[in-house]
Amino acid sequence: MQSKESMPPKRGFDLALPLKVIVAAALAIIVSLTLAQVVFRYFFDSPLLWSDELSRLMVVWMTFIGAAVVCWQGKHLSVDVFAVLLPEKVSKVLRIFNQLLAIGFLGVMTWKSFRVVKFENFQDMSILPLPAGTVRLAATVGGILMIIAILARLFASRRFRDTQPDNNEHSMM
Repeated sequence: MQSKESMPPKRGFDLALPLKVIVAAALAIIVSLTLAQVVFRYFFDSPLLWSDELSRLMVVWMTFIGAAVVCWQGKHLSVDVFAVLLPEKVSKVLRIFNQLLAIGFLGVMTWKSFRVVKFENFQDMSILPLPAGTVRLAATVGGILMIIAILARLFASRRFRDTQPDNNEHSMM
């Protein structure tokens, strides 16, 4: 039997894991579609007309869902030149202020994108049989997921969070 010192630390369940799987699957599909498009266009002289539109749609969705994963992990890019010089309590207040500011921005973005989705759903995409609002819906869903992730980082107890430490302790997100 192993001693407690030699056992690896227990990790909490990563709540962002389903989103990570979706992003990985989307990337795999995009790469596969692109390769198939090259093969069909140059070897069979019969391009897959729908593959380009689907790939672009998936890149948009992958970006917004990936941004939610980054919010959950607290690894958004930040410029912390001054934050690292501040006392710990002031730095913590600044971090919370930045999170609230991000939530405000994401709330406006989500609301506006929802309105655009409703407007664009009256027309279809050029090749795929989907409403045009499907592209903008990624911003709406991604915005909601990012708000949830930031709020979870603000309020959730430590045992429900991703237990991987942030690479940057002074991260603003």
